[in-house]
Amino acid sequence: MTDRMKVLLVSVSFAPRSGLGIIEHGILTYKGLKKYARDMDAMAYSLSSKKLFDMVNKTSRTVTLKSDLADSRTKGKPDIIHYMSPGVFVSSLFLKPIFNIKAKQVVSIHDLDMFKKIPKIGIDNYINKAASKGYLSLPVKAMNRFVHVMEKRGLVLAIKNADHLLCVSENTRRDLINLGVEPSKISVIYNIVGENFRKTREKNKRGKIVIGHLSSYAYNKNAEVLVKAFKKVKSEKFELHLYGAKLPFDISDDKRIKYFGHANDTVKMYNSFDVFVFPSLWEGFGMPIMEAKRCRIPVITYKKGELPDVVKRNTLQFKDERDLTSIIENMKWERIDTNNAYKDTKECEEKVIIKKLEEMYKKVLEES
Repeated sequence: MTDRMKVLLVSVSFAPRSGLGIIEHGILTYKGLKKYARDMDAMAYSLSSKKLFDMVNKTSRTVTLKSDLADSRTKGKPDIIHYMSPGVFVSSLFLKPIFNIKAKQVVSIHDLDMFKKIPKIGIDNYINKAASKGYLSLPVKAMNRFVHVMEKRGLVLAIKNADHLLCVSENTRRDLINLGVEPSKISVIYNIVGENFRKTREKNKRGKIVIGHLSSYAYNKNAEVLVKAFKKVKSEKFELHLYGAKLPFDISDDKRIKYFGHANDTVKMYNSFDVFVFPSLWEGFGMPIMEAKRCRIPVITYKKGELPDVVKRNTLQFKDERDLTSIIENMKWERIDTNNAYKDTKECEEKVIIKKLEEMYKKVLEES
């Protein structure tokens, strides 16, 4: 082991504000390591060119990180290659021989959804159809199948071949152990919640009470129960604001429900809500909840939803659709202590998470 270990992060892209959680995970990890890691050099490698990624991802901005992401190969051989998701780990078949055949391999596992027989979110929710031309106009179904196959294949390879697995929750850790993974091969380290999330909200001058939601609208997000519950609310003083990927259901029958697509400024978005509802059946982690907490916005979650304790605590939990309607009508979220909820996010602050990552990397190298 050298005096300063070198860690290479690999992701599909490092384009900020992409709207994709896995990409944001890589960016926050990289920036945090560059800022706080004392005994190591952090590098990053993107699997796609920025131009290509911007064409197919309709939420990416023309913002670039003020960092040295360009060519990590000029900075020496990495001791550890950290892949930001199982799908990205498929690239290890050619990346490891290029960068360092002896490098240890760490993979971030966010959840095991690829092993569950559930309806999956389609990649068409993120395709920039206006810019996609030529070979980028591949049939959406074929692209969906390719992405899902890569994710599942990557998860199988990671479980079998990775030197260490990083889970973002105890739930995912238990799932991996149930699949036969040695517990010593797994670390649980939460996602970083960006320091930019903060309370900025001014008093709502529109006279409406805004119920907010942000998600990919995949099956596990359970967003339809929120829409159904809201439609049963009789008062006109409430509005439901939906952000994120393409909606899989119709909202045209209720003018109080408004869809805004991908948020240009998520901090501003959270601060526009009176309450944030995140009714997921399960989550690998649940970043939107923690971001809302950090903005001191009260959060409502599903009582039976499988979420990490640090995420679910200090939220108001509804039992079913009828209960959620009652909570909205009676504004029961006002009982939530948003100061305590904010304190939960301290466990996900950049400095705290980076220290744990450094300890994990050192452990992986010491076991070689």
